[in-house]
Amino acid sequence: MNLRRLRQQLSPKRFTVQLIVIFLAITLGTVLVLGIPATLVLEHQTQIQLKALLDQADQTTQALLDSKLNQLQNLAVLLVQRPTLNSLLITNSDSDALQTYLENIQTNSGFDAILICDEGTAITSTNPEITGGLCEATSSEESLADRVFLLKETAWVATQAPLPNGKQIIVGQLLSGIFEEFSTQSGLNYAYYLDGELITHNLSAQSSELTALNPEKPPDYKILTLTNPDQHPQDVMVKTLAVLDNPDEQWLAFLQVAPFIQANRQLLWIILLTMALISLLAAGLAVLISRRISRPLNRLARSAAQLREGDLSSPVNTVSNLWEIDQLANALEDARVSLKHSLEHLQREKVWIEGLLNAIVEGLLTLDNRHYVTFASASTYRLTGKSPSEIVGYPIDEILTTLPGEDRFSQQIPPTDQVRRIPVFIGEKEVLLAVSRSEFIPPDAGNATTALVIRDVSDEERIHHLIGEFMANITHEFRTPLAALSASVELLVDQLPDLTPPEIEKLLHTINIGIVNLQSLIDNLIEAASIEGGRFKVNPQPVAFSQIVEDAILTMEPIARLHAVTIQHPTPRQDSVVLADRRRTGQVLINLLSNAIKHSPEGSQITIRTLLVEKAILVEVQDQGTGIPEDLQPQVFNRFLTPKSGKDAPQLGLGLGLSVVKAIIEAQSGQVGFRNPENGGALFWFTLPTASGGDS
Repeated sequence: MNLRRLRQQLSPKRFTVQLIVIFLAITLGTVLVLGIPATLVLEHQTQIQLKALLDQADQTTQALLDSKLNQLQNLAVLLVQRPTLNSLLITNSDSDALQTYLENIQTNSGFDAILICDEGTAITSTNPEITGGLCEATSSEESLADRVFLLKETAWVATQAPLPNGKQIIVGQLLSGIFEEFSTQSGLNYAYYLDGELITHNLSAQSSELTALNPEKPPDYKILTLTNPDQHPQDVMVKTLAVLDNPDEQWLAFLQVAPFIQANRQLLWIILLTMALISLLAAGLAVLISRRISRPLNRLARSAAQLREGDLSSPVNTVSNLWEIDQLANALEDARVSLKHSLEHLQREKVWIEGLLNAIVEGLLTLDNRHYVTFASASTYRLTGKSPSEIVGYPIDEILTTLPGEDRFSQQIPPTDQVRRIPVFIGEKEVLLAVSRSEFIPPDAGNATTALVIRDVSDEERIHHLIGEFMANITHEFRTPLAALSASVELLVDQLPDLTPPEIEKLLHTINIGIVNLQSLIDNLIEAASIEGGRFKVNPQPVAFSQIVEDAILTMEPIARLHAVTIQHPTPRQDSVVLADRRRTGQVLINLLSNAIKHSPEGSQITIRTLLVEKAILVEVQDQGTGIPEDLQPQVFNRFLTPKSGKDAPQLGLGLGLSVVKAIIEAQSGQVGFRNPENGGALFWFTLPTASGGDS
């Protein structure tokens, strides 16, 4: 009897036996399939990773070299344009002042040499002991096509720019220094060869080993073993970079591969040990689960038999250590409860649907074929001011009265599944309603045949109108300066050879004014968007307030001259250091000056005054215009306010400048306000805290 029972328990048809066999087979198979090729995959992946790093480094080095050449060229061009350099060349070409001037520029720029050349001969040089011959090397057009110049076995990267007097200025940097700079950014070491001869490198290795390499046929993507100065071997992967156009020059990159190899070996050991541990745990778990799974399955089978016999009162209480079995038991219990309470559930659902209809924000009405209201949701009270009992049974045309001259409301109801906006009177107020319609097919809601969903869209319509005006103003504000810029640039392009210097200066002046206007407009739009989105922040720092005023006046002076307006800023007795965001505070002054210029008559002046008041500085901007009308004073700092000009014509604008001013000042713990002085004009003022809380 025991033998028979044992055979039944070990039968291959039993679920527990199949579970143990499948569990162990999958676990052992996974370990074998993943463990054996792991080493080969990791080694191959290491090679691919290292090659990818070298290929990426090729592009990175090319970008870094191009950036370095651009820096050299930009500095050379900048020096050519400096009036001080040209003055020194004309008056003191061989003086110490020119030498000192170039040395100061070299120190600030970080490059190794700056030379002034005349027909291949150096007039002056910041490092004459190492730059001899650089003028001659860069004097020919063929040399200018190269990127690297060799002087006394020293490699240079240099560029030149012509000076107005026929001379040239050369800016250069040692290639060895460029190697060190590039290594910190790319993580590689470099070596430079010319005609197969090693010129310079920054690799910690024996130069003899690098010299022995054949750069014309380099072992690209090969791992080489080199000896460092401490006689320790180091593994590197080498690749020839495609950064030089001259076939006689080679630039090799070396990547230290020891860290990658060591990391992959550690990863391999971790994977193998983890697989072995998982195999042992899986075998133990399979035996444990298989021994416990049969009992909850038997209890679940007995509960299912009771349900089959129609016993819905006995709950299914099977509890096991397997989530799937518990889920099955819960599903059977849910089915039993659902069948028992189905009628009760349907009744609750009906009540819920009625409550849902009353909770909808939009008003819901049903009409019969005579357009009498047969049902009204509770939301209609918010739209019509009448309760559902005051609406049901009355014609819809008496509830919603259309405007004089318009068709009755019932005649304007849109077709099925369409929306139509209908203006109506509700009491004494004109309201715009969005109405959509549905038909009952078949009409199973009494005698109702039509359902209407009504929504008040009056505020939406006003917002759309406001947005339309705002977009029209943006279009105008951008179009005017862009048209002026386009016309000036087109005239410069088409007639530049025929224009006189004063005419060119006038066109450039016009372009500058247009750019300033566009920049101010864009700044205000960005600040208004950040304020509206809750992302507006300031970064107060100690700064001399006179610097902020000078920057703002310098920006707005061309526009003031264009309008024949002068800007006056009496020098205060003592400059003050304020705690403010310099860029945003400058934007405040630019916005106030821009408004003052727009509303100032020709020949008038705008005055900027600064005063110390206790622990803050008071700033006033006063114009000589017509002042701020009384009806606009309560909302002068509101957004989208566009006051009228002196001729009582609409003054187009975004209406953002003063609202941005208020937000920036208040974010810096300051105050802002305005008044109309007795002597005329408008005066805007704001305060900022000083950095020390007092005089500075």
